[in-house]
Amino acid sequence: MKLRNVLVGIVSLAASGCAAFELPPPRSNHPANAQAMASPERTLSKTLAYSREDIPSTQPVAATAQSRDTHQAAQGETQTVVADGKVIATVPNASQIVVEHGEIKGFMDAMTMGYRVEPPSLLEGLKSGDKVRFTIDVPKKAIVKIEKGPVLAAATSPQPAQGSGAAGAEPQKTVVGEGKVVATVPNSSQIVVEHGEIKGFMEAMTMGYPVDPPSLLEGLKFGDKVRFTIDVPKKAIVKIEKIK
Repeated sequence: MKLRNVLVGIVSLAASGCAAFELPPPRSNHPANAQAMASPERTLSKTLAYSREDIPSTQPVAATAQSRDTHQAAQGETQTVVADGKVIATVPNASQIVVEHGEIKGFMDAMTMGYRVEPPSLLEGLKSGDKVRFTIDVPKKAIVKIEKGPVLAAATSPQPAQGSGAAGAEPQKTVVGEGKVVATVPNSSQIVVEHGEIKGFMEAMTMGYPVDPPSLLEGLKFGDKVRFTIDVPKKAIVKIEKIK
């Protein structure tokens, strides 16, 4: 009887203990606590360098990707310049055209200049004297579009400055270069030469020059190697020698 009373007492005590037990609520900084605050935003270091990718973006992912694609597309766009001029000569076997043009703002001064043409088919139907509008691909340094039609007046060849005629004037400054004849244009007294660097005067390029006197052009043909003397004030070739 005593044993039965003891057992009943133990069971009653266990039941009352379980009923009264309750888990304590999680602390305020515990993730399971409904009142827990969001983790504070980390401040950027003042001593470390961050790239754009290291800094969280507030824009949606799709918008960020679209912005990046637009920026890359803009970088990939071809840079071009447009100018007007007059055809001096075409050189199909070298895929080149020689154009006398005015100033191309931000790109080149007025001059007679030889340009590579891409594609070469752009030369078809062009002849000396044609007025054209052309588009230059700056990175390629090539003409990629040519249109015939009314254009701005082509630049004229620079004329020698009128001297004072006073005795004791300084002699004309000259420079000497070597190159290959690309074309001769007797009707405008010009020659187009592909030459190397002329130190202190001009970089290597294909260039058209006035010739004074025009008789210097006699006997010259495409491919001839020549040594030529340029009168700097006149910007004209005043002497031409064939070389081997």
